[in-house]
Amino acid sequence: MSTGLRRYAEVWRLPGARTLLIGSILGRLPIGMAPLLLVLLVEGSTGSYADAGIASAAYAVANAIVGPVLGRIADRLRPAPVLLGTALAWPIAAVGVLAATAVDAPAPVLWAASALLGACLPPLTATVRSVWAELTSGPATSRLRESALALETTAFELVFVLGPMVVGALAVVTEPTVSLVVAAVLALGGTLAVASGRATRGWRPEPGRPAARGLGPAVAFGMPLLLAVSSGLAFAFGIVGVAIPAFAAERSGGDADGLAGLLLGLWGVGSVTGGLWYGTRQFRRSLPTQWAVSLGAVAAGLATLALVPSAGVMAVALLVGGLTLAPALTVENALVSRIAPAGMVNEAYTWVATVVFATSAAGAAVAGVLVEQESGVAIAFTLAALTTGAGAVAAAVPRTALRRVITRTT
Repeated sequence: MSTGLRRYAEVWRLPGARTLLIGSILGRLPIGMAPLLLVLLVEGSTGSYADAGIASAAYAVANAIVGPVLGRIADRLRPAPVLLGTALAWPIAAVGVLAATAVDAPAPVLWAASALLGACLPPLTATVRSVWAELTSGPATSRLRESALALETTAFELVFVLGPMVVGALAVVTEPTVSLVVAAVLALGGTLAVASGRATRGWRPEPGRPAARGLGPAVAFGMPLLLAVSSGLAFAFGIVGVAIPAFAAERSGGDADGLAGLLLGLWGVGSVTGGLWYGTRQFRRSLPTQWAVSLGAVAAGLATLALVPSAGVMAVALLVGGLTLAPALTVENALVSRIAPAGMVNEAYTWVATVVFATSAAGAAVAGVLVEQESGVAIAFTLAALTTGAGAVAAAVPRTALRRVITRTT
């Protein structure tokens, strides 16, 4: 067995790691399912994609607002109680969405139900990442942190590859209502597994640490720069999510939706492959340097997309460019675990998720305007490359807060 694979095997043998990994994948599949299901259900009820878009936005905004609050509660009380509460609340909120669409409720009611669903989403991602950081905090396991976080990032990428695929497969044989029931069952079972798992139950708040106030870890030394760089990458992700379907519509001779799904799927496959590769390696360069290099590689890949002449070339470009995504996100997660003040790790991860959610939505909105212009798809890809490249430059600048705080903690 190679050294890299041996590291993954060691991560797999950490106390509670198996339940943490498998439960988190199952419990987070609804993250990849719910946005599409809301569009299908609300449009089916009202006949309006505009209403469906507002419902999807309400879901995202509610989650972005409530997420940091849940993270702060988890830091104070432990993650398990928060996960248990939201594991029960999310299926109940899903029933509310189903009831509202079944009776063709007015659009504001559907928007409110969608917002409640977003507010109740279990904070699994923040919890899982903080638990992985805790599991690899000891002298004997600290060398496994990057491998553990690479595995976690890859698992999270799988959620966005598999979630829409599950919805699509179920749509062939049943109604979207059944798909939301399946999502609720997955959220309940996966979240309960993580909450009751050995690794999560073993997580305890650090005694004697000051409680977070105000914006908490969002304004901790080094975090504002990290959030700014993360937002540039997330903005680019939002652009790509719109620009790829627009490209497919321009180039496809028939099934544009099918081509768009295939292209985005290849991007995800590339990312999963890159994440698994990254986790088998140990790098001597500092985390900020690794982040700058990986973000620069992502930016280069995005710039290439503006030049491709055909769907076949786009497929290859996305597959190859996707290799850089998960490594960049893995380093980002490792930086958060180093920068977050003691006792505020869960909330720090939820702040990152909130910023990513918001800026990704903003990127999608901007791309929606751009792609309707002449040469708009190429311009959109260029803008995505520029925002990511700006983040790479910011991460590469010496003597920044990001680099100073990492120096302090190593």
